[in-house]
Amino acid sequence: MVAFKFDPIDIIFSAGGAVAAMMILHFVHVQAQAQGFTTMCPPLGAVAVLVFALPAAPASKPISVAAGFLFGSIAVWGIYTAVGENFLKDFGGTRALLVGGAIAAMKITDTVHPPVGAYAVLMADVPAIKALGPKYILFPGLAGALVLVAVSVVTNQIKAAMTSKVKKA
Repeated sequence: MVAFKFDPIDIIFSAGGAVAAMMILHFVHVQAQAQGFTTMCPPLGAVAVLVFALPAAPASKPISVAAGFLFGSIAVWGIYTAVGENFLKDFGGTRALLVGGAIAAMKITDTVHPPVGAYAVLMADVPAIKALGPKYILFPGLAGALVLVAVSVVTNQIKAAMTSKVKKA
């Protein structure tokens, strides 16, 4: 049976914070595009879910988000550079190695952040991501995730302050 939870403050800050963060991310993305970079990719939607809806989860900690993207992306770029896109092509070998490499890098650094697995798949499947070359390590994943983390830290601090005031009243 599904249990419904209605905590207005939590819902407002979780959903509202994500909306505000995605709007800020879009603004940053437009500015970055003018410089030839991007800060927007689908896995960032999953990042928003984690940092706004589950901020206490280990995978939502700012260090896990940032370092997960950094170390996972370094591993992915290194593996992709070494094996290319046709490794065991009939079995999806490149994609599999990239996801496995991202997981290994995050496990080694204790910074597991699930959206990095999706980010690894982008390197295997999306020509525009492949074309980024080594910029893939920083853009769009890490740069976009840092924007979301910054907004979530502020939003979650405001939410905590409001929640403690409501409990005291």
